[in-house]
Amino acid sequence: LKPLWPKQRPSRPEEGYFCRSIPVATMARQIGAVPMLLLVAVVAFFGPMMGPAVKMPGINAPRSYRGGKTTDNHNRRELTGGPQRGGIVTRVYTMSPKKPNSAIRKVTRCKLTNNFEITAYIPGEGHNLQEFSSVLVRGGRRKDLPGVRYTLCRGTRDLQGVKGRKKKRSKFGVAKPEEEKRKAFKEANNRIIRTR
Repeated sequence: LKPLWPKQRPSRPEEGYFCRSIPVATMARQIGAVPMLLLVAVVAFFGPMMGPAVKMPGINAPRSYRGGKTTDNHNRRELTGGPQRGGIVTRVYTMSPKKPNSAIRKVTRCKLTNNFEITAYIPGEGHNLQEFSSVLVRGGRRKDLPGVRYTLCRGTRDLQGVKGRKKKRSKFGVAKPEEEKRKAFKEANNRIIRTR
């Protein structure tokens, strides 16, 4: 077998590699198809016993090649496997975001019921939080705030919903306005009367 120099090797494991140490396509050309199949069978059978020297690309390749499970928002250590976790506010303060953005973001330090202390973002305009307020925390990091990996749920416990919010109301804890409720009720009644 001729030595393979690094320049001849494909850059990604899928492009001609059975595993990182054996380039299949090149060897098949040099030693023939039948012996190559035997060699592949031997490597597949004895590969796990040989340790890290021979491994399949599915195990060896970087995560970007393999594809893989992406982490959910609630898959965080501090939430201990649940979607939300209750907590008590220990401090309310503001932060300025990272470079391209400019604002004053409202942030809290919370002590959770499992004794973790975290930094959580307060979404929406305005809030009524102060020290010792009870809040509900969910996962969801704020990209432009370093170290902020949690968001508070609006409209639950002591944190009120956003006043005057018309769109995306459910995310900001706002009930449907009374006028809209009346309108919807009238429309439903009219539909019932027409069908009769």
